[in-house]
Amino acid sequence: MPDLYSFTRQYNDFEVLTATLHGYDIDLQQLDRGQFTATTQQVVSGAVLLSNFTATRHLEVRGNAPANLRTFGIPAEGCRPIVWGEQLGDNNTILVYRNGTELEIVSQPFSRAIDLSVPEDTLNQQCQTLGYPEIDAIIGDNKMLTCTPKGMHALRSALYRVCRALSGDPARIYTIGMQQEIELELPQRLLSALCSAKAQPGRSTPERKQRALKKAVDYIKTFSNSPITLNELCQETQVSARTLQSAFLDHFGLSPKAYLRVQRLNAAYKELFTASPVGTKVADVASRRGFWHMGQFSSDYKRLFAELPSETLKKS
Repeated sequence: MPDLYSFTRQYNDFEVLTATLHGYDIDLQQLDRGQFTATTQQVVSGAVLLSNFTATRHLEVRGNAPANLRTFGIPAEGCRPIVWGEQLGDNNTILVYRNGTELEIVSQPFSRAIDLSVPEDTLNQQCQTLGYPEIDAIIGDNKMLTCTPKGMHALRSALYRVCRALSGDPARIYTIGMQQEIELELPQRLLSALCSAKAQPGRSTPERKQRALKKAVDYIKTFSNSPITLNELCQETQVSARTLQSAFLDHFGLSPKAYLRVQRLNAAYKELFTASPVGTKVADVASRRGFWHMGQFSSDYKRLFAELPSETLKKS
């Protein structure tokens, strides 16, 4: 990782974003209809990485945060709730991404969040200086911590100040003052907010629904190219159709049937985007993804991604 840099990029394709995002190994699935656009700002100073994300679409995010760093997600003030694992966070929750734990996040349309990634040694040194317990003792086993509005406001203000300054003048990353702000003040503000957290995490999904949802999602991802019925999912998860419908709607905002269709369409998009325009037939890609009616496939595809399958193939 370079010691110093700052850049801001705009994207009109989530596959390009995931391929160029520094430090992250993630996969995005678009869940709602419309043209995808996103802006990312990434800042590195020393070993601290700051990632500022804004996206227009309803997304499912899976993968891994930057390796060998402790990463924390801070939603923007007024941001719609983010689902992380089985928990629903609000504007005062900090998301805790642990090394080796796969991200399972569902973000809402037009969401904005800033991730702050800091080495564990740096955090523990700051904890010692500030008289706090070590970072593992502060966060415990929580995936989310609900902090006080005052602590969150101070943290957001410091993050936004850095983002605005470097967005207007990226060369400021080379000044000692900016480096100190990123490497010292931001971790201190983060720790202060975390230490203000309440003992209880964000609102959790009941354990039975959570297990059923995970089983159903794993089943859909494994057999997404085959016909899958709601009854089949209910048999696999051993819950009623009503419970399963409720679990999907709470987590994704989609029914199981709609989620399956979206998964197939995203798989088709990824294949078309990475395929060679020469020799690749849209109909072949569609049939491999479980679509047999080409007119319906093209219509559903354009409704979700705001472009025809042939247009995606040309972009590749």
